[in-house]
Amino acid sequence: MSDVIIMEVENLDPIFKPKTMAVIGVSTTNPLFPGTIIYNKNLHEYPVKVFAVNAKGGSLEGNPIYKTITEVPAKVDLAVLVIKAKYVPEELKKCGEAGVKSCIVVSGGFAEVGHSCLEEELIKISKEYSLPFMGPNCIGIHTDFVDTFILPSERLATPPSGNVAVVSQSGGVLIDQILSKFYERQIGVAAAASIGNKAIINEITLLKYFNKHPQVSTIVFYNEGFKANSGQEFVQLAGSLNKDIILLKGGKSKFGAKAAQSHTAAIATNFSLISSSFRQAGIIEAVTEVELVTFTKAISFGLKGTENGNIVILSISGGHAVLAADLCAYYKLNLVQLTDDQKNLLRANVNPSIVDIASFENPIDLTGSVSDEDIEKCLELLLSFDSVEGVVVLLVPYVPTITMQIGRRLSNIVRNNKIKKPVVAYLPWLEIYGIIIRGLELAKSIPVAHTVEEAIQMIHALHLKGLKNKHR
Repeated sequence: MSDVIIMEVENLDPIFKPKTMAVIGVSTTNPLFPGTIIYNKNLHEYPVKVFAVNAKGGSLEGNPIYKTITEVPAKVDLAVLVIKAKYVPEELKKCGEAGVKSCIVVSGGFAEVGHSCLEEELIKISKEYSLPFMGPNCIGIHTDFVDTFILPSERLATPPSGNVAVVSQSGGVLIDQILSKFYERQIGVAAAASIGNKAIINEITLLKYFNKHPQVSTIVFYNEGFKANSGQEFVQLAGSLNKDIILLKGGKSKFGAKAAQSHTAAIATNFSLISSSFRQAGIIEAVTEVELVTFTKAISFGLKGTENGNIVILSISGGHAVLAADLCAYYKLNLVQLTDDQKNLLRANVNPSIVDIASFENPIDLTGSVSDEDIEKCLELLLSFDSVEGVVVLLVPYVPTITMQIGRRLSNIVRNNKIKKPVVAYLPWLEIYGIIIRGLELAKSIPVAHTVEEAIQMIHALHLKGLKNKHR
């Protein structure tokens, strides 16, 4: 029964945009109890109206604690259950009786530890009351409207608002491997969800919901295994949508699959088979968490895909260019063979002092004697060549002839390019170069990578996006 979707959840706004929320399971004696943390931060930091529930009653933060959900003096959009697993069915039923619109079951101790019958009981109650819930065994969601993560805000690296929705089976991976790195790279997030055992709300449910979300253009998944018969449905649905979908699959090895089973009750799948299905559906699959981050950054900028992967590397360091060329071979990208006319045109548009020492093969090495104007003119010309689909710019800003305005100048070139060919850049991600990074990323023009490898991963992601469009 738990392996199939038992109801269509068309509108999950009560979960992601609740106006009222109840936290069932707060403590008056332990300020670090998960339920108390959730209550306090939503009370003080989010626009949702929040109520505390505990059978003992009392008060918290000067507000009454209600002994049961039925006593809460408002219609509740979202109830968050942070109680022992054995008490969850009874409280979920009370939520249904009280007309609560949706729930998040943070509690663990269900199918992931062999208590499948207890999880089946939750599903039965959910069906009886048409009460969708997320979890169990999850930390729930984060949006601009509400945050049910069981960690204090000061311990979280929260990304800015943006156009990316993130769905993860693992709360730990969501917080540490995804959101903290999104924060570091300033990748904007519209919503993040930890779905745990996904007894009711799963990847398919959220794919449908975020597909209709006007703010979301990119949907990111961390998946440890699909419920029986749902993997194929997920792939078919993903292939029919116009939004960009990026996925990192955990549990690919026999050791990882065993760990996933005890973590979120995930069902192991044939990885090579499902990975092939991902490609056919146009799902952009990341192999590592680093790729997930770099792919998301490039895709979330809304850059055009490269159907054939024909790129040029524009560098001011020969060593960086060599590293990038090797990585292009690894990611099966094509370094465009520039014609003699194209190379001569590039030479004619740089300052005479570098003509004899620069290399205009691909990768192009303009050397450390380069000026802003040289990089600017070369980028503009490269984007005009029909054979070039995208450009990777490797900036090493230590040289004194490059100014702090180079980022703004290059982003102007990209924004004025009528064909909208993608450009990604590598620049040391250091505070001292922040003005250059901000200039490059102005109006989502040029995403900046932390390393040369990440820059090539970004352009690789855009090639995967282009392949999807090419095969449609």
